[in-house]
Amino acid sequence: MENKPTRHYSKLQEEKVANYLGGVLTPNSGAKHKKGDILLDDTIIECKTRTKQSISHTIKKEWVLDLIKECIEMGKNHWALIFDFGTQNLIDQCVVIPIDDYKEYLSLKEEQNV
Repeated sequence: MENKPTRHYSKLQEEKVANYLGGVLTPNSGAKHKKGDILLDDTIIECKTRTKQSISHTIKKEWVLDLIKECIEMGKNHWALIFDFGTQNLIDQCVVIPIDDYKEYLSLKEEQNV
């Protein structure tokens, strides 16, 4: 595998996730006034990938705190951190969300199964 810049792998992940979720890519995300990598109606998404396949991925508290701050600044109610282990496969994407959002998801799922 040739060495490509980290941004190459990040862009691949962001495009796949945005297409799958129906979100809008944030141009030049990470710049001063550009928040998150992908925007949904009420959600900011930050994507993190590895440049090589790995068996672990570090989730930094700083990323979560930044997402919470960005939600407040943009008037969004939800955030998600989507990461993979360097495979770039959509099926391998994992999501970190607040526990309250997960509880709401479980309640909605249960309601649909009644």
